[in-house]
Amino acid sequence: MIGEMLTQRRESAKLALSIIITAIMGTIYPLSIGLAINAILIQKSILLLTIYASLFFGVYLIQFFSNRVRTISSTYLSQYTIKSLRDKAFKNLQKVPVSFYSKVKTGYLISRISNDGESLSEFLTFQVPQVLSGITTVIISASIMLYLSPKLALYSFIVIPILVGFTFAVQPRVKRNYLRTRKTIAAITGNLSENINAIRAIKSFNVEERVQDNFDKLNTANYSANMKASRLASTFGSAVRIIEAVGIAIVLIEGGIMTLGGIITVGIMVSFVFYVQEFFDPVVQLSQTYTSYQSAMAGLVRIYGIIDSEKDHDPEDSIPLKDFNQKIEIRDVTFSYGGANALESVTFSVNKGEKIGIVGHTGAGKTTISNLIMKFYHPSKGEILIDGRNLDSVSTASYRRLIAPVLQDPFMFRGTVIQNILFADPNATRDQIVKAIEDFGLHALFERMPDGIDSEIGEMGRNLSEGQRQAISLLRAFILDPEILILDEPTSQIDPASEKIIMDALEKFLNDKTLILITHRFSLIRLLDHVIVLDHGKLVEEGNVDELMTRNGKFAQLYRYQKSDNDLL
Repeated sequence: MIGEMLTQRRESAKLALSIIITAIMGTIYPLSIGLAINAILIQKSILLLTIYASLFFGVYLIQFFSNRVRTISSTYLSQYTIKSLRDKAFKNLQKVPVSFYSKVKTGYLISRISNDGESLSEFLTFQVPQVLSGITTVIISASIMLYLSPKLALYSFIVIPILVGFTFAVQPRVKRNYLRTRKTIAAITGNLSENINAIRAIKSFNVEERVQDNFDKLNTANYSANMKASRLASTFGSAVRIIEAVGIAIVLIEGGIMTLGGIITVGIMVSFVFYVQEFFDPVVQLSQTYTSYQSAMAGLVRIYGIIDSEKDHDPEDSIPLKDFNQKIEIRDVTFSYGGANALESVTFSVNKGEKIGIVGHTGAGKTTISNLIMKFYHPSKGEILIDGRNLDSVSTASYRRLIAPVLQDPFMFRGTVIQNILFADPNATRDQIVKAIEDFGLHALFERMPDGIDSEIGEMGRNLSEGQRQAISLLRAFILDPEILILDEPTSQIDPASEKIIMDALEKFLNDKTLILITHRFSLIRLLDHVIVLDHGKLVEEGNVDELMTRNGKFAQLYRYQKSDNDLL
């Protein structure tokens, strides 16, 4: 983190210089007060008194401007650093494997980047400059104290080992408490995110009170953690102030004895009392800042936990793909998400221009195959090849430019319909999108919207019908004009009228495209040249529709089940 701040050399230099000037000015004014007292009591000189009073005012004036520079520079550096860390964390979130998101809750990630970032921002803006200024002040104050009276200085240093020992004794408890506060606020953020997204389900099942009780428990845990941390910080600060008072009392007693003995002047003794406070104030600040440091460190560790997460990267000698010429081969592929195998020794191929379907019951492994073909995951065993090259040796970015997915539940962003379509290709023009809508007969799905394709979409697209959501997803794929189209249950949740519109659009688009269709809806079967049948992760049948119906196996069974369901309707 320090290295991140030092990349801004000019502001870092200004901050360092302002800290040094502030610290030096802060250690001059006690001496000017002592000398002014001596000018009154010993020299009895108005001129000297005026000079020392002017020095005192000048010191405060310089300190005011140096403090202003320090505040501006520290704010700039801290905000730049937080921005940089958040950018790095978010950038890495785009590069981690999809499996990363199955292990970490969304709310926790939001809390790490947002809440922990704010905790760190406050520490960097206000606490770090105080720490650096305090260290500088301690060094200069101690040096002046030793110069004025080595003996009295040593007496004032007696309490330092007590302060250091107390700080290190309390440190583990402080660290545990602040780490707990970061975890509890992350739990609250995660719960909020989950419940806001699930509000329809919560209301539908009439479980508002149970959800509220659960949130109240998390909120109470956060309250308790913060109160415990606050009490510990308060106790720590009070104890440090008591140690400071003991140090000043020792100096007053010993300084008074030395003054009465004529060893030092009254002015020097008064200066010395101020120096002890000047010496202890930074020490107290450092002690109190230690609690903030623990809180910031807990947040920093969590942010770097995201930044340092292993990226899903290509090998250095990965091969870029310009086009798709021959076929995709799945050879003896076995895959597991961590438990039982989701796929087991699956082998088949998809030729260029071929339309294949992957069917089977829920949990048969259909979506897992699309995840592997999209390179979201890598086979536990076996290999996937495109044009004879192992997929792991191919540049992921260039490979995915050849593919467009249309998912069962496409994600909708806040904004307009057209902005959501442009998500796939921001370089596409409005005319291209309007033409695609007309060419593929999708206009009927948007014409009832208040502003057509300029209509605003609510969060998660909740104000859209399933047909409209799927049409937007199709248009995202169409404007990319991919060589390979992957459809994962594209019509499973839409009404028959919308399904017919979608089907007609697909037939027009798929003329010379390669299609991998994952479905349990046999209404899409007419699009296919070849069908793969999966059952519990194993390939049990394959062939064209007529062949599979003749065999009277698993495919025929699935077909009859669905036909009987449709007949009931």
